[in-house]
Amino acid sequence: MAKTLLIAEKPSVGKDLATYLGIVSRGKGFFKCKGDIVCTWCIGHILEQADPDSYDPKYKRWRAEDLPIIPESWILEPIPRTREQLHLIGNLLKSTDNVINAGDPEREGQLIVDEVLDFLGYKGPAERLWISALDIRTIKKGFANLRDNNEFKNIKNAAICRSNADWLVGINVTRGLTLAACQQDTVLSAGRVQTPTLSLVVGRDREVEQFNKKPYWVLKASVQHAEGTFVASWDPDEITAGLDAEGRLVNEQVGNDIVQKMHGATGTVVSKKDTLKKKKPPLPFLLSDLQKKAEDKFGYSPKQTLEIGQGLYEKHKVLTYMRTECRYLPNEMFEDAPSIIECLRKQKIDGAVGADPSLQSPAWNTKKQGAEAHHGIIPTEVLPRNLSTEEINIYQMVAKRFLKQFYPDYQYYSSSAEIEANGEKWKGSGISIKFQGWMTLNDQQTKEKLLPQMTKGDAITISKVEKEQKFTKPPSRFTEASLQVAMTEVHKFVDDPVIKARLKENSGIGTSATRTNIISELQNRNYLQKKGKILISTPRGRELIDKIHPSLKNPGMTAIWEDALDRICEGDLGKTEFLAELTKRMSTMVKHALATRFSEEIMGKVYRCPCGGHLSRLESKNKKGKFFWVCSTGQEKGCPLRSDFNGAPGAAFMDRPESGPQCPHCEKGYLIRYESNRKMGHYFWACSTGKTGQCPLLRDDKGAPGKPIVDPQAPQEPCPQKGCKKKVTLIQSQNNTDFYFWKCADPSHPLRKNDNGSPGEPLVFAKKK
Repeated sequence: MAKTLLIAEKPSVGKDLATYLGIVSRGKGFFKCKGDIVCTWCIGHILEQADPDSYDPKYKRWRAEDLPIIPESWILEPIPRTREQLHLIGNLLKSTDNVINAGDPEREGQLIVDEVLDFLGYKGPAERLWISALDIRTIKKGFANLRDNNEFKNIKNAAICRSNADWLVGINVTRGLTLAACQQDTVLSAGRVQTPTLSLVVGRDREVEQFNKKPYWVLKASVQHAEGTFVASWDPDEITAGLDAEGRLVNEQVGNDIVQKMHGATGTVVSKKDTLKKKKPPLPFLLSDLQKKAEDKFGYSPKQTLEIGQGLYEKHKVLTYMRTECRYLPNEMFEDAPSIIECLRKQKIDGAVGADPSLQSPAWNTKKQGAEAHHGIIPTEVLPRNLSTEEINIYQMVAKRFLKQFYPDYQYYSSSAEIEANGEKWKGSGISIKFQGWMTLNDQQTKEKLLPQMTKGDAITISKVEKEQKFTKPPSRFTEASLQVAMTEVHKFVDDPVIKARLKENSGIGTSATRTNIISELQNRNYLQKKGKILISTPRGRELIDKIHPSLKNPGMTAIWEDALDRICEGDLGKTEFLAELTKRMSTMVKHALATRFSEEIMGKVYRCPCGGHLSRLESKNKKGKFFWVCSTGQEKGCPLRSDFNGAPGAAFMDRPESGPQCPHCEKGYLIRYESNRKMGHYFWACSTGKTGQCPLLRDDKGAPGKPIVDPQAPQEPCPQKGCKKKVTLIQSQNNTDFYFWKCADPSHPLRKNDNGSPGEPLVFAKKK
């Protein structure tokens, strides 16, 4: 019998599949099963994209002239912590006649196993086990319907393109921005998904902060009709005075006038309509919907909901695959509905008894699943046991949403009445429930609001009009859950109608498997901070969005890339064409990144070397706590290392000369030319005898010793600073020979103006822009 090797995405799934097949024996990292099948597993990705220096050692250093880095052929490398498992799979493949790819049912799941087979050079036959749940019935159906793994080649290619695109943008733009910022130990990360996600938050924050609360007034009339009383709202024409662009009443006096003139006014019914409306049950959950609902109802973070859901899927086997982007269910799954409903009835889940298994809602629609064959999250036939409170909450949310598919439509009459009195129009509305249907499973029920029976032309009287002041409200700031929903529904943030229409059918930016990590990474990078449940962009995050290339922060552009990946899955776009288009954009993005100039208040001060390069502060390897400065182009241009002066670059290190011009003051020592610690590129001369000879420092006159910086004969006066007993000396400016100032022997005291030969007020220097 031919030997088959089954490779799962993770150990827990490998064990479940091995248990189903029948375990004969266990080895380290694999199970031998009945039917001459060996079950092993990856541990998520066990290969990763190589770092740039794997392509060329010169890329170890971050240099502008090397960008953009675009590999001609892509290199994958084993992840050190999983290298042993990769070696095991390689050994197992040597005695294998057939492989079953049992990765998770999505792009990454396909790639995780396929990239291992490619890396290890496997060329034999391979099949695909594609299952969305881990209960016995689903596993059995999966093995009965194994497919050729080549049928999923397009899905694999889409995952490869996603990985390569993330590498190209992440490596090149991140290096460009970081080099432009010129800050040691500061990496300005950018990404194909994380940057537009940050842009969503920055845009919302600014919308909230720039919002000006404005008052407006709402007029409501109590209307008396022969069949009863109801409330109607003022319904003005667009040209009515006192309205803003949105039709709100912003002129209180206009409201006061209407209140006064309508008291006791009589009028007639202009129209009365009763329209029967039907509402289909909501589709099953996808992950972002479930996370938002769980946050609103239970306060669970998106990460917490995902972890709970993964446990319900992998450990308890009571829910289907969690990381789904689709709300629909395949038509063939409808035959499983009776057994799932029966399982829910055994648990006495609310609504299970009343569910009708013969009803088929619009949720069952194979065509709307897409190439990856994801489907909405639903319960399995497995009876839950020993669930925690948190697990019960998530399970029941999913179960109730599933049960709604087996209830009739919610039906109600929407009523509206228009009346006119004293030249003003008013509109009343009501709702009358005909059939609750699936709405009976909601936590809160819709309340009826009935209008009296009336017909056109009926007489009415307005007994009173109430004027209520309200205020415009800004949009809500994002939470982690609402941001994930926004990433999924990114079409709502795009203005172009053509792109908006395309993106409405797309899954937004990122994937359900990556969105939580992306939001966490934005916080780790100090681009976002969390205050309670609210996410707020930091000054650094805003600065990045303001300066980065427009196409990178545009959610619509990134979602178009995701749409392209879906087209690759469908076979409508080739991998080569996708990457060729992306690499064309890299040069433009890199040039823009390198030319970026960040504000020093946010990113930190940038120190420039006289050669034009930027200076970085490094700690000495030999003397802890001692620092020095190095130029970014020092090796190429021969720039010297510099001393550290109070955290800023000081004078360049130099060898002390053994000779020089004779000191004119003591005539014993010789003069040495030094660079100023306070001002790079500025020099002075000092005597080799140092402080012993008490020789004055001399100015630098075009490389030669000049006059004393402080004239020994210069006037001195008592320091005006309160409590100071030292002297101030009159000094001539080095830059402007006509300008004099007074300086105290205590360096902490301010410089002072020269007031007709006497020390004056402290000098105030304008801040450099």
